[in-house]
Amino acid sequence: MFVLNEGGFNAGNASLSYYATGGADAGSSFNDLFYKSNGVPLGDVAQSMAFINGELYIIVNNSSKIVVVNPSDLKVLHTITGFNGPRNILQVGARAYVTQMNSTKVMILDLASHSIAGSIDFRTTTEAISCVNNKLFVTSQVSDKLFVVDLSVGNTIDSTAVIAPGGNSMVTDVNGKLWILTYGSWSAASVGGLFRIDPATNLLEASMPFSTSDFPTHLCKNPAGDSLFFLNYSVYRMAITDPALPTTSFISGASHSFYTLGLMPTTNDLYIGDAVDYVQSGIIYRYNSSGIVLDTDTVGVNPNGFLLY
Repeated sequence: MFVLNEGGFNAGNASLSYYATGGADAGSSFNDLFYKSNGVPLGDVAQSMAFINGELYIIVNNSSKIVVVNPSDLKVLHTITGFNGPRNILQVGARAYVTQMNSTKVMILDLASHSIAGSIDFRTTTEAISCVNNKLFVTSQVSDKLFVVDLSVGNTIDSTAVIAPGGNSMVTDVNGKLWILTYGSWSAASVGGLFRIDPATNLLEASMPFSTSDFPTHLCKNPAGDSLFFLNYSVYRMAITDPALPTTSFISGASHSFYTLGLMPTTNDLYIGDAVDYVQSGIIYRYNSSGIVLDTDTVGVNPNGFLLY
């Protein structure tokens, strides 16, 4: 499992860790691997990562670049520039789409040439991105709409659904429904929510609002696709059939600064990144499906993402 460590803003100390989930080193972390492999820092604020065509794509937000490395030795293969605060990347066939926080454009990558091949202008900044039934679903940190692009008819924004600003993560459940998690907007006094969309019709089917003191992020699902997990200072779990948000946490974050959440698809183990004080090295915790902690280890500053495989 790769652990992406965001680092501090403007500190240039983003890093990549590896956490052994099995074998003789199970439960141990190996840190600062990008620097050890390449002799240079990863950059400023590592945001997200993805496996694409056997390569590891690392989005470095404040450095406005994507670093592509060989996952076996972490040597740099390509560095792609031309972004303005990239956030998340999604492969769709021979292309990939990259959302941005400092631009209204989602950038389109040609994966064969590792270069920018075009863009789609959403007229607002963009954040989470998913593809269902050859449609792109895109959220924004500032807009209260879910944007939909039907790729079968070109790169034109086809329709939108009203949700809430702060859309940060999405998953598709066992029934093919799309769930969107938003944290709202403090400046606009707008609360976030958990929303269910039918991707066939783009229609809103369910809306579950949070309170003004909530900050929900990192929506994920179990392998069966019938349960959802998310962070809201603590970890919460709910069935996709539940009519309302859970009121009791599954794993308490009262004595932690939980920063990211991931679920191992082969074991149902939960991995939680703890930012501690957002300056010193972070900690990751592994819990089983019953919420019992199994092991823990130290990683880099502000662990903000897991790549489980």
